[in-house]
Amino acid sequence: MSEVAAPPPLESDARARSLPTLSDRVLAATPLLGIYVVFCGVYVVEAWKRVTPWLFTDELELTQLSRSIAKTGHAARRGQAHSPDSLYTYLIAPLWRLGTVAESYAAIKYFDVFVMAAVLFPTYFLARMIVGRPAALFAAAGAAAIPSIAYSSYIVEEPLAYPYAALCFFLIAKAFVEGRSHGRRSYAWWAAAGLFTLAAGAVKGELVIMLIVFALTSLFAVWSSDRARLRRRSWSIGDWLGAVTLTFGAIFLISAIASHHSQQWYGITTYYKHRILNMGDWAAGSLALGLGVVPVAAGLAALFRAPGETRTRELRMFRCVALSGIIAFGMYTGMKAAYLSTVFATRVEERNLIYIAPLLFIGAALVLDRRRVNLVAFIAASAYALYLVCYAVYHPTQTPYEMGVRLYSDALGLSIAQQANLVFYWTPVDVRWAMLVVVVIGTLVVLSPRLLKHRPGIVTALTVALGIAVVGWNLTGEISAAAGTDHIGKQFGVSLERPFSWVDSVAHGKPTIYFGQGVSDQTTEWMLEFWNKSISSVTSVDGTIGGPGPAGSPNLDANGTLYWTPDPADIGTQYDYAVEALPCVDFAGKQVATHDYLAGAQTKVWSLVALSHPNRFVAECTGISPDGWSGPPQTDYYRFASGKGGWLRVDISRRDWAGPTPPTPVHVQIGTLSLASRQPALGTIKRQINLTVASGQTHAPIWVHAPADRFAVRVLVDDLIVPCQVEPTQSSDCRQLGAEISYRFFRHRPIAKRRKGA
Repeated sequence: MSEVAAPPPLESDARARSLPTLSDRVLAATPLLGIYVVFCGVYVVEAWKRVTPWLFTDELELTQLSRSIAKTGHAARRGQAHSPDSLYTYLIAPLWRLGTVAESYAAIKYFDVFVMAAVLFPTYFLARMIVGRPAALFAAAGAAAIPSIAYSSYIVEEPLAYPYAALCFFLIAKAFVEGRSHGRRSYAWWAAAGLFTLAAGAVKGELVIMLIVFALTSLFAVWSSDRARLRRRSWSIGDWLGAVTLTFGAIFLISAIASHHSQQWYGITTYYKHRILNMGDWAAGSLALGLGVVPVAAGLAALFRAPGETRTRELRMFRCVALSGIIAFGMYTGMKAAYLSTVFATRVEERNLIYIAPLLFIGAALVLDRRRVNLVAFIAASAYALYLVCYAVYHPTQTPYEMGVRLYSDALGLSIAQQANLVFYWTPVDVRWAMLVVVVIGTLVVLSPRLLKHRPGIVTALTVALGIAVVGWNLTGEISAAAGTDHIGKQFGVSLERPFSWVDSVAHGKPTIYFGQGVSDQTTEWMLEFWNKSISSVTSVDGTIGGPGPAGSPNLDANGTLYWTPDPADIGTQYDYAVEALPCVDFAGKQVATHDYLAGAQTKVWSLVALSHPNRFVAECTGISPDGWSGPPQTDYYRFASGKGGWLRVDISRRDWAGPTPPTPVHVQIGTLSLASRQPALGTIKRQINLTVASGQTHAPIWVHAPADRFAVRVLVDDLIVPCQVEPTQSSDCRQLGAEISYRFFRHRPIAKRRKGA
């Protein structure tokens, strides 16, 4: 038979090797377990230093769901039934039963650390299918050291989803490798891959695309098979054109079906296609920067066959899985970022792309282990990686590398640049040059087997040094992200002030409602809700409190009684305690505790009240921001308590405004209290007081004599101030401000103290 007619070489089976003994397995596992223990030790310390959650509303929502599961067995947010969202909520639910919130929170953080760091194991086992132990350890260590591992101290889905995705990649690859044997072992791997892939969406919604990864892997496996390769050898140009046409036709058909069933898909793919690519590159650039560029360049190049490479089934299936994962997660990330830019904000969404990091590290391990790479593919991949870190993510928004913030929660890969700015005062230009140097050095080391053919010792030393440097770079980025997390947590802790669980120490789990007013930043309320399990409902008098979960205001009758149904005769839920946002929320009951917090850069006070039954307001006011300023259209005060009269003191000033604005007329209207749509309102105006307030001036207090009947007071400020327009170089406050207004009720008018010498 002639050489031309000889069949092409088939792929070899790398599994044909002797089975290791038990001692071999223990010895082989020791380095992997050692790395796991060391990394867990580092991450546990980071978790211990994180004093409080702050990534709201993510952490609070998962807390609400898991606490409800722990208490009732069913997921809910603020008492309203809700989907559990993730298996993660079920996993951490038992930990909420350990004791205090602080004890449960600590247990959850440490649990997250051990789970997320476990990405080491599936990454190692997948890598061992194609590389030796040292290279597999490098891949596993890299995957467990990426900056996004800092999520391990958060109450978010990533600590479970990240290692779970790596496990799915391993199971899919293993199923396709074992699929040729058709034995019991093969069926077990197929069953495991199918089961874990189907369940992926329950771990995190994004992981539903594991089904797409499985489908694409099947297509690529068929396309790259020996039979398909032989078949394509006989294809004509027309056959190739037909295959390309059918491929694009299938893509258009799938997109058309998706557009028909999803308005979001239709809008993004029709009007914002460019954003999918641009914002996908932003996320990829952040990931590349965090990984140290080399794993991205080498990992992408590993998808292409290197010269002199032995064709094995394991390597082919890894490439099928890796290519599928990169395509699926890359498209998802780009489309999600594009969609968010239309409905929420323009964000760098690296958080959705981190799942391909193990695949990239394994690809890089393959290149470094075999010391050969497809030159064209590697140069192209290096050029793309250079574009990502030196151009795409250089100006994704107005701030290159997001160096204007302490930590960018959706892109922890940027943390090393942010830390360099904080510690070494690096500018974005400095980071850009540093990344250029990293790309050049990494490229030269990867190509060193070609450049130093007769110096194998030097090549080995350079390869080992590069591997250590890459893992060190990632761990530095992770520690930087954890330091940023710790810093923000401490800032948030100062705003709430200790003890965080002051409500629980009094209420002891009895139903408690939080009632706010004029909330411009809900952060302190979210923290209060997290640290106090007794708070079962949250609302406000003016609709300024939002989710997660219901936050609707109750209805009120003329006596100030709260009812949560359309019928005043059926008042609905009753609470034992309420947290009042003084001074605008005043419940009938006994004050049992107070707590200071920061709002609008000022110290404010919460009051915990043991409520009367039925729950009833004594008074409330609206239209005042946390720093005391009123805004459009007015501010109102309503007094519900009947019986003895009293005096209402109204303070009006512009003492904290010294800008060049003329005095403004102010009108104080006193009238009856009426109801409109089951809410209090100013009825008939009985009296009006007119005055003016100038910049830097505090008007003399206005005393309103309150009869025994209920009453209402309204303060109208004619000329509003917009500080950022009046003094654009000195103020960034673009609110419309009226005056600084406060109300205080007295049963008896205080007697003014005489000044000495009067």
